Amino acid sequence: MAEFNFIEAYKGLQPTAERGLIEARDKAFTEIVGKVNMPQVVDLCRLAFHLPYRAENYDGWFQQPMNGPDPQFFVAHDAAEAGRIATLILRHFVSRNSSNVALAVLAASYAGKRQAFDHGELSTTSRDLVTASSRKGGMTAPSAEIALKEAGDLAKQNAEMTATFDAAKVGAFVGASVNDLRGGSEAAVKALNAAYQALRKDNLRLAEETNMLWWHVGDWSNILDVPRSSLPKKSVGLVSGIDLGAMVTVSPGPYGAYGILKQAIGADGDKPASLTDAVDGLTPEQIGRLALPKAPDAYPVLTALRLAAAGGDWKTQFAAVVRDAGDIKLTGLELATQAYRERVSISDIGWAG
Repeated sequence: MAEFNFIEAYKGLQPTAERGLIEARDKAFTEIVGKVNMPQVVDLCRLAFHLPYRAENYDGWFQQPMNGPDPQFFVAHDAAEAGRIATLILRHFVSRNSSNVALAVLAASYAGKRQAFDHGELSTTSRDLVTASSRKGGMTAPSAEIALKEAGDLAKQNAEMTATFDAAKVGAFVGASVNDLRGGSEAAVKALNAAYQALRKDNLRLAEETNMLWWHVGDWSNILDVPRSSLPKKSVGLVSGIDLGAMVTVSPGPYGAYGILKQAIGADGDKPASLTDAVDGLTPEQIGRLALPKAPDAYPVLTALRLAAAGGDWKTQFAAVVRDAGDIKLTGLELATQAYRERVSISDIGWAG
């Protein structure tokens, strides 16, 4: 993926911006990207996708860097400009192959139905990165062979030591020998650790895909503890996406998950699906099992489940909190995929517990 150039990208969104403003934005951008965490990535998604936001959540980490070089900027009043900067910050991380950020973007984009300030570029690059990351297969270590590095040349120190054999010369030779041995050992341990981590990650991904295959064959919802075929058709995709997403420990999960979702939904995958109807097809107990109390309102599926689990007139609350998703129609497969991505992403952020 090409290296991201903030100034070039910003001028693409604001071609008439003056040089001074561009320099101010570039300075703020550099400061912000150096300290962003995953919960703040969700806040950036709110700005990037024109979603409701609380200005006070951006104090310090976003407002201050932006306001420093440009005292006239305020998150509370400059939603469009904040959204443009947030979009470009997210694109920066996606360009650096951060699949966690790309997955959060896809979850907030609601199956690509929401558009950021860059006319689809952020969503497209995020989808491409997640697809490429998920497709990675084959268990391969960084190197086919791991060996100690070649010993250093200590002939000079050895000659000096044997010629005089005083304490200083002996100490220098022993010290050089120990440092050479330590350097070789550290390099070997580093190579072994890199190989182990690579193989461990691939093995976990393979195990997840195997578990997903058995999940499909067994026709059993792990979270609801019932056969998936016993669920209303309008709810199967949502439950399947949450079920599979909960199995993922190595983000963004195996590529095979999307094929398994398609098979699990079957012929209903192409039919228009309503998120609220899918939730309504579940019992209160089932909704309670699927809901996560820390689900962010930027993620529509998990937000609908969280509000429905709380009881009351949840649809009215949902329409107020997530203003656009209630009117957006998805296919059964799109809804299942959206549920899957939201569930994996919330584990990345650390809000699944």
